[in-house]
Amino acid sequence: MVDRILRIVPDGDGEPTSPRPTADIIVGTHLRHLRKERGYTLQQVVEADGFSSIPMLSKYEQAKVPLHEEKVAGLLQFYEVPDDQQGQLLELVREARQSKVWWAGYRDVVPGHAKRLFSVEASAREIRSYEESIVPGLLQTAEYARAVIQAPFRKPFSEQFALEHKKSIQRRQELRRQRQLLLEEADSPFFYALVSENVLNKALGGREVMRGQLRHLYNLAENKPRVHIRILPFAAMSQAAGAPTSITLLKFPPGCGDNLVYLELYNQGGTYVSDTDSVETHMATLDGLWAIAADKEQSMAMLEDYIKKVSGKG
Repeated sequence: MVDRILRIVPDGDGEPTSPRPTADIIVGTHLRHLRKERGYTLQQVVEADGFSSIPMLSKYEQAKVPLHEEKVAGLLQFYEVPDDQQGQLLELVREARQSKVWWAGYRDVVPGHAKRLFSVEASAREIRSYEESIVPGLLQTAEYARAVIQAPFRKPFSEQFALEHKKSIQRRQELRRQRQLLLEEADSPFFYALVSENVLNKALGGREVMRGQLRHLYNLAENKPRVHIRILPFAAMSQAAGAPTSITLLKFPPGCGDNLVYLELYNQGGTYVSDTDSVETHMATLDGLWAIAADKEQSMAMLEDYIKKVSGKG
């Protein structure tokens, strides 16, 4: 059996109560895979290895608590992991003690369901997404992002709430901008974004905001060699029936872990999928949608048409 150092986030429903460095997430996930590969239950490991408790071992595997080198070393020896791989994992544990996730300074506005995604997407070789309702977060302008954030809040509220809400919006806009720096790095992941025509046709935030957003998409597609944007026309939307409204696939470099899928409903919590069969199913869905989408030239023409339309020239 060949063990790999996994570069994915842990399965399970729980979220860390404080941001865990990506290295902790990698090690915790790998510990879980090692246990399952060896056929052990949490209880069996605790009883045989002398680990403190089942809840604590579970927290280690989900990176809900800081990992201690001595305890991790004991688990790796129990699982009979080769010495060289033990060294790699223990080095990651030491690394985690000296670093923190990039979004730690924004923990007050990071949605709990997005923490895993934000922590590992920079490690991906390729990111593929499909959005039926809104522009992908990595491609949003500040003004469009503000409109997305404000969308759920339609009712009047108190002056105090309004002030706090304004500050929260500003913080969330800053967070999105920091996240978008990922695409400006020389070795950024390749990003394949598939957007339904419905997104272009819906002037979220008003005509001026939408015009700026459409121009931004056009400029990215034209000038960013690692960013590929395709539009799924209305005529093809019937073939997308049954597909999730938002899919993000993270593909990691060979030997660096299993691929991961993140599904999300508009302005609601997300779901992570990491088992091989389900990931392949969603990957096939993305492949199918990409195949029926407009090609680059056609997509650029559609963006131009909608820019003219929202500018009152179409």
